[in-house]
Amino acid sequence: MPVISDLLTDGAKLGVGAEIVFTVRDIRDSVAHDAILGPARTTVPVNATTGLFTTPTLDPGPYWVGIRWSRSNPTHELYPIEVPAESGTFRLWPLIDAGAPPPPAESDGFIRNGGGFARGERTTIAEYAAMTAPDPETLYVVFES
Repeated sequence: MPVISDLLTDGAKLGVGAEIVFTVRDIRDSVAHDAILGPARTTVPVNATTGLFTTPTLDPGPYWVGIRWSRSNPTHELYPIEVPAESGTFRLWPLIDAGAPPPPAESDGFIRNGGGFARGERTTIAEYAAMTAPDPETLYVVFES
C-alpha cells in the first residue's frame, strides 16, 4: 500500500507549523474489497522543526489533501490528488502537480508530464514515418508540414 511522505517548508527551508489532512474524495470500495471508504479525515502531523510528514498507508484512489500552512490560519488549502496503486513511498508535490489544472492558454508550450515520458518533440508526419526506432521515452507531437 502507498505512503505519502514529504517536507512542508517556507522559502528558507525551515519547518512550518503546518497541518495536513487527507480525505477520500468520493465514497468507494477499498482496493482489497473489504471495506467502504468514506470521507473521514486522516490528519497527519507535520514536524514543526523539520517540516517532515509521513502518512499511514493509504488506500489508492482519489483524495482531497488539505494543507494549513500555519496554526494562526484556520483555513486548509485543498488540492485534488490521486494516491498511486503501487506500494511504496511517494512525494506529495508530484501528486498535487498532476492534479492541478494547466496554466492559462497564453502560456506557450506547456505540457504536464504525468510520468509516462521523458521529453516531448514536435515532428512532421513524414519525419515520424521515416523513424526506424522512435524513442519510447519521447512523446511525439505529429503535425502536417
